Amino acid sequence: MAVLTLDHVSYRYTAAHRSAVDAVTAQFERGKLYAIVGPSGSGKSTLLSLMAGLDKPQSGDVLFGDASLADMDLDRYRRESVAMIFQAFHLFPLLTAMENVCFPMSLQKVPAAEAKKRAAALLASVGITNDQFGRTPAKLSGGEQQRVAIARALAARPKVLFADEPTGDLDSEN
Repeated sequence: MAVLTLDHVSYRYTAAHRSAVDAVTAQFERGKLYAIVGPSGSGKSTLLSLMAGLDKPQSGDVLFGDASLADMDLDRYRRESVAMIFQAFHLFPLLTAMENVCFPMSLQKVPAAEAKKRAAALLASVGITNDQFGRTPAKLSGGEQQRVAIARALAARPKVLFADEPTGDLDSEN
């Protein structure tokens, strides 16, 4: 059974002369890796945004399991079921790397000590060192910010992880 299904999903930006997403139908199974590829401006980020429940399709349906996102509490869906690694990081500028990674766990009511332990392990797993845990995003390089964003997305243990060019600011070794 598909964990996520797109059923003739379409989306057009108000000022656009063409659809960003036009009648896309697809199924995504648990445990598999999928890549959405295409040239710049072809609707890849828009499609991910629709799948993550950040935008609503103008026609068609996005299903998580057999439930339509249109009928779901989208805040809960995003908090408990999916996570997104954004192209532009979207880290909280006044929070440290550690606090950014702990944030989604706080929404899930994970005890603070457990959240810190999990966050430290996640940050270390993406190459963020202990001395960087207390730095705000402005005091991290672009690649370090991207790795914090990856750790933050993994922190909530999502069922589905969306990644919009997640390695764009990383060097080839990372």
